[in-house]
Amino acid sequence: MKQIILFVLLVQFLQASTLTLKQVLASANKNQTLTKALDQERLFLEAKNLADTASGPAELYGAGTRAYPIDGRKDGYEYTVGISKTLPLGDTQEQEERINRLNNEAYLLEEERKIMGFENSLKSLYHQHCLDRKNYQSVNQNYQEFVKLYQKKEKAYRYQEISKAELMQLEIEKNRLHAKLQEMRTMQSISKKKLLILGRINHSEKTVLSCSDMYPIRESVELKEDTFALSKAAHQKRIRSTQTALERYSKPLDSVDLSVQHEHEIDIDKYSVGISVPLSFTGRRSEQERAAAMHKNSAMEFEYEQRMVEKESMLLALQSTLTNSALMVRSLKNDLEHYRKDLLPLIRKSYDLGETSVIEYLLNRQKYHELTQELFATQKAYYQTLFTLYSLSESKDNQ
Repeated sequence: MKQIILFVLLVQFLQASTLTLKQVLASANKNQTLTKALDQERLFLEAKNLADTASGPAELYGAGTRAYPIDGRKDGYEYTVGISKTLPLGDTQEQEERINRLNNEAYLLEEERKIMGFENSLKSLYHQHCLDRKNYQSVNQNYQEFVKLYQKKEKAYRYQEISKAELMQLEIEKNRLHAKLQEMRTMQSISKKKLLILGRINHSEKTVLSCSDMYPIRESVELKEDTFALSKAAHQKRIRSTQTALERYSKPLDSVDLSVQHEHEIDIDKYSVGISVPLSFTGRRSEQERAAAMHKNSAMEFEYEQRMVEKESMLLALQSTLTNSALMVRSLKNDLEHYRKDLLPLIRKSYDLGETSVIEYLLNRQKYHELTQELFATQKAYYQTLFTLYSLSESKDNQ
């Protein structure tokens, strides 16, 4: 019989699918709609830029007339037909394309932060689930140990070694632990389902997460030198865009209108070529465009400086929170170790010998449980802060 059970357990183990954090991220990146949407938006912006800055089509114009000469000559038809087109001079068209392209590239760089934020949210959710699972295992172990104690005390009650009130207090605690166990089971199941859905992974009860690749909890996290890399690159592109706009509108002549015309009269045909040159000095458009580009450049510099100051301040706050959480985790682990190795065995022995009341015994167990829950909550807060830090700094982690 034991061999059959072991065989069934072995088959189930082999059929189970264990996923690492790396595999979850790979699946999410492969099927992520954010990346696909960004790729399509990149193509859209490029096509729109080329359409907006393309030179206009040539224009065909014409007119017809029925003429009746007053000098008695034969009447007839006269008409005019011609073609005109605006021709950009030099690299005017290329500069207009570059202005829009740089702004589009800056926008796309900032959109990439959403993808980075999504990846960090997946990492955070992975760690949240692993902690939920460890918490469930801890509560389950606590419950199973208490059930054994309850069964022992139930037998003692039958032999009238303990009172009915003491047994009832133990039963109430057993029921409370069982309810907590059900809550932890539901919590870790929901966090797993959420992670698998966001990671685009087919959900199965046999699918488990490795959790052996969790990030270590450290008091300080060193970020790479390219902090705020995407924001800095986007800012530089926008500055280059305004500089290109200044060059674009500094030209005294940026386009001419060229026309070719054929005019047919009753007794003569005329062919003409014309050119129209805009007199920029008679208007202030180029001057105002240059002023607008300079003001925009200054506004972006001030805005960027303020945004970087705010980001740096938030970064310092997150690093401080991270350090405090790591120190708290270490302190709680030390307290729990002291409880587990020293205090709880002492209280249990004292209770078994009748030196400690059931109330005191249960209060100490509850205190140990509260410390355990505080530890898991602090660890969750640590990882949430950690991945918020990575998203804010726009830098890849060093794992």
